[in-house]
Amino acid sequence: MKAGVYVHLPFCKRLCHYCDFAKIKEDHELIERYQRLLLKEMELWFKNNPLIKVETLYFGGGSPSIYPLNYLQQLIDRLKGLTDFAPEEITLEANPWELDADKLKSWYRLGINRLSVGVQSASADILKNVGRESPSDLLKRLKAARSIFEILNLDFILGLPGESEKNLEENIGLIKELFPRHISYYFLDTDHDTPLMKNVRSGKIELPDVEMVEQLYDRVKLTLSALGYIRYEISSWQRDGMCCKHNMNYWKNGNYVGFGISAGGHVERNRYVNTENFKDYEDALSKGLLPRVYSVTNDDLQEDIETLFMSLRLVEGFSLENLSNSKYRFALVEALTEKLSDFAIIRNGRIRLNENGLDNSRLVFERILDIKEGIVDVFGT
Repeated sequence: MKAGVYVHLPFCKRLCHYCDFAKIKEDHELIERYQRLLLKEMELWFKNNPLIKVETLYFGGGSPSIYPLNYLQQLIDRLKGLTDFAPEEITLEANPWELDADKLKSWYRLGINRLSVGVQSASADILKNVGRESPSDLLKRLKAARSIFEILNLDFILGLPGESEKNLEENIGLIKELFPRHISYYFLDTDHDTPLMKNVRSGKIELPDVEMVEQLYDRVKLTLSALGYIRYEISSWQRDGMCCKHNMNYWKNGNYVGFGISAGGHVERNRYVNTENFKDYEDALSKGLLPRVYSVTNDDLQEDIETLFMSLRLVEGFSLENLSNSKYRFALVEALTEKLSDFAIIRNGRIRLNENGLDNSRLVFERILDIKEGIVDVFGT
């Protein structure tokens, strides 16, 4: 069985106010304990599941770039011993602070061939206001990364407090200077109870005008297109065909195994999520149990809904032939055609979002949930 592998490394030197991912302030004793637990979780999972061929490996966080190099090597070596290890792509998420020559070369020697750097904004002032500091020699560090890693991704967030046309131009300037093969440009997530959103709700800090942010996003799309980047997913642009293979597997609802706190997986219709709590994670593994807070084997309808959720993020969309051959199939296609007429194009057996759908994906996904509820009401569970 082919699959991707995700490893969550939650440790950070600083805790950014906008981040809602599972994270822990850097602590060397905790990192040592966590490493032992990760290795144990891998042993336990592969002992009770079929052999997989690892096609991609992704170290996410947190700040994987602060994780000890010897520990990264141990994780890779353990996977080599437990799987058919033949990844085309190994990604490491990195912060600009860790982009020094020694680390960059060491990561490359480990076999990492794709570096994803969380720039978020070229403005040091904007980042400082949300608990994130940026090195004064940011461009130099990014150029060093670009010189070693042929596949470099830059992450940006649109809509942070202080966002402006000037800041957008600074971000675009970085992109033009570096011309990386992949760009991720996300809207600020305002749905989670982050420290930033608590400050927004209390009136301590103000988010930029929504209409202005939407206008800036239009600028982002036009500029990236003019530079030769191709939008292939809601928030992702590539050139030279350098889509993120690991994420493409997610978006096509393929098989992947996740390790570490908060990590999730999807293997042959089994969908699971690990606990975010370090103590609960440790307690479960000490008892020889996988640290799940959610685990379910999807029925036909749930698997189809999840596939639609993921695949409609892709500009290419989804072939309706890949829907389950179940009693729900006709009703699902009929409902999609009716409910998504403003957002999607259904033609020649495929469904894909139009520009309006890609830019209003939240509304699309809400309608898909409504479609699911309607089908359940008619057919039962």
